[in-house]
Amino acid sequence: MASEQLLHDLCTHRDVEECAGCDVSGSLMCRFETADLVGFFLGFMPFGIAVVAGMLRGGYGWWLLGWLVIWVLFFFVVEGRVLCSHCPFWAEDSLVLHCHANYGVIKFWKFRPGPMSRLEKWSFGTGAAVFGIYPLVFLVLGGEWLLLVIGLAAIASSALNLRRNVCVRCVNFSCPVNAVPKSLVDAYLRRNPIMREAWEAAGYELDE
Repeated sequence: MASEQLLHDLCTHRDVEECAGCDVSGSLMCRFETADLVGFFLGFMPFGIAVVAGMLRGGYGWWLLGWLVIWVLFFFVVEGRVLCSHCPFWAEDSLVLHCHANYGVIKFWKFRPGPMSRLEKWSFGTGAAVFGIYPLVFLVLGGEWLLLVIGLAAIASSALNLRRNVCVRCVNFSCPVNAVPKSLVDAYLRRNPIMREAWEAAGYELDE
């Protein structure tokens, strides 16, 4: 892993002193911060609490085991492969991912500096949909309408918050919901030639 990090040599993993004078410093979540991780998980807690309570109250508690299996497969296998392996945080010299969203995933695959393919984006979207819809089905079957509404409102609120405060700063630029301005994407790629080369090879063009 150490030699791989040296190969990619991303500024995200260099000494923090190099951030001085950087065009994107403070505008992008290009370094891991515990506060970002806590904020991310706190945003999803209301949804999780609502659907777990609804499944238990509706008599479908045992089906939570199925949701756990989906959770592990999606976040540790599918998302790790098709989304996270393209992220600069994946290039860190560590067997475990340290980032603000999918923290703790084991790196079964090597870092791929280029953007996600259409198939990967489709796979990510499908997996996320299955993960989110699965518990809602049991809330409907159990007639837990109030908790269903609370869960839907919670996930909508979390998605809106992510869009406004996280997706506009996340360095996984090819994520389907990434909303970082192109000027910042270009600035980060210019500081990281390995990523820039991979993105340009995939057809991306930096503004002059």
